[in-house]
Amino acid sequence: MSWISGRRVLITGPTSGIGKQIALELGAQGAELVLACRDTTKGVAVAQEIAALTGAIGTPVVMHVDASSQRSLRAFSRSVHERYPRLDVLVNNAGTVQRERLESEDGIELTFATNVLGYHLLTTDLLGLLTGGAPARVVVVASTFASDLDLGDPQFTRRPFDGLQAYAQSKACNRLFTWALARRLAGTGVTANAMAPGFVPGTELSRNLAPETRRAYKERSGRTMAQGSDTAVWLASSPDVAGTSGGFFFDRKALTCQFRGTAAEERLWDICEGLITA
Repeated sequence: MSWISGRRVLITGPTSGIGKQIALELGAQGAELVLACRDTTKGVAVAQEIAALTGAIGTPVVMHVDASSQRSLRAFSRSVHERYPRLDVLVNNAGTVQRERLESEDGIELTFATNVLGYHLLTTDLLGLLTGGAPARVVVVASTFASDLDLGDPQFTRRPFDGLQAYAQSKACNRLFTWALARRLAGTGVTANAMAPGFVPGTELSRNLAPETRRAYKERSGRTMAQGSDTAVWLASSPDVAGTSGGFFFDRKALTCQFRGTAAEERLWDICEGLITA
């Protein structure tokens, strides 16, 4: 029996792409799923599909959250706390890619608000449920497509906005966040690891690439949803990584990450904390 069988797993962004595949595979292993969705109509359809295809424990629970909105994230966190006494696994997967600079309802550049601040706020708000149910795990869906990190201008207020640069920066920030989180979780029984799915056609990133760029990536490194999600599923469920924390993985192998360093990690943490409203 899998370690994940009967354990509660919360997944953000589970209605399509990598997130949906992660949910399907963890459901097949008997996980009790909580699907955190911006579009709950799609979420209900996915929950029914998972229940029918996998025999998951009951129908997965669908809860609404807009990962770019602090108000929505706070309300969601309160609802999770009211409903559940513990959380075994949190999979931070929700993300966005924008072709032009947009801002969230909080006035924060939308890519950073969703892909970076959303992970930070939700995770820190749910830490009590994770530590209370330890051993527990946090899995961060990052990317090998990470670059353009400028913590002096994380919201592209001075630089010309480029959607792929903003996305690549957010994925570098996902890694920095994971290392800072893993350091804070040391000794609690909760682990935090990041992974990269590789380039998977059909995800939001691939849909927002220019057609010629998408074709080039697909020809060079196109992967299936199952291949892209496999490492996240493994990090969430395998006894092989029990106690492993602060790692960056691709195809179940640890990779060296260039985006490490306590100073940068803490600077990002402080930037996020400074953007969170009471």
